[in-house]
Amino acid sequence: MDKKRLLYIAPDHYSFYKVILEGFQKYSQHEVQFVYSNKSENFKYKNIFERVYNFFLKTFTGKNIKKLYKEQYFEKKVNEYKKYDIVYINRPDILSDEQLDSITSKCDKSIVYYWDSFEKIDGQFETMKYFDKVYSFDKFDCEKYGMIKGHNFFYVTETINNPQYDVFFLGTYDSRFENLISILEKINNQGINVHATLFTYDVNLSKEIKHKNISFIHKIVPFNEAYTFNLNTKIILDIQHDTQVGLSFRPYEAMGLKKKLITTNPHIKEYDFYNPKNIFIWEKDTQEIPSDFLNSPYEELPEEIYNKYKLENWVKTILS
Repeated sequence: MDKKRLLYIAPDHYSFYKVILEGFQKYSQHEVQFVYSNKSENFKYKNIFERVYNFFLKTFTGKNIKKLYKEQYFEKKVNEYKKYDIVYINRPDILSDEQLDSITSKCDKSIVYYWDSFEKIDGQFETMKYFDKVYSFDKFDCEKYGMIKGHNFFYVTETINNPQYDVFFLGTYDSRFENLISILEKINNQGINVHATLFTYDVNLSKEIKHKNISFIHKIVPFNEAYTFNLNTKIILDIQHDTQVGLSFRPYEAMGLKKKLITTNPHIKEYDFYNPKNIFIWEKDTQEIPSDFLNSPYEELPEEIYNKYKLENWVKTILS
């Protein structure tokens, strides 16, 4: 009996796709065909003359060698098989209506997961009609548009002895910065070893902003490597974006690593893994972390809840 085929289409955003791809390959019992939606697999200009030629081509005709190569790559990869049992897509808004129509017509079942709210990314709502199962991490979008409320997962369960920090935050330099500074300084005033590592393309920012609890990096940390930073702390700090309702990956990562979490997202109370002994919600008027939270040990979750959020179970639930 032939193995069932799963078509997985996703952009290469911080190597996030690699974790899900590995999950599908390990736990789905499908033959997985992966296709980038936002780039060609190995495009390179042959020489400087082709690069110059493409510049003039774009300028005077609106055509683009790189775009044409990407479209050819995409069509070739998708059409390697006439039929698929399942297609799973992240960021379908990157694809054209013609591509979505063609892809879903080749598949017995079509699944999409919106990892960002419709408010944050334009064009997502218009793609819903192409899919049989529609997931979103945003509860308000789910309530408004009748989507299935999804959740994130953890995929690492490593531990290290004697981590360097008591509290640590890994993120990007963005609109959360002022709130981050306020939280770091309040925690630091408690005599707690707290630190934040922020990504920015601006190499001058680290010269302009000097803060003893902050360091800057200028190379994006791939999603499948980011957990190594949080291994080196006792407590993980999570600061939500202004319009964010659903949970980021940090609460799930904390669960997998069995570390405590400090988060500014009050919606975490609605989840079955919420335990105030493990998770402290930092509110606008919070001045310090309670000593009993700091000094008490991590409390193990019930096995059925812990297993529910493993990547293996996520894969089986999404594809069911």
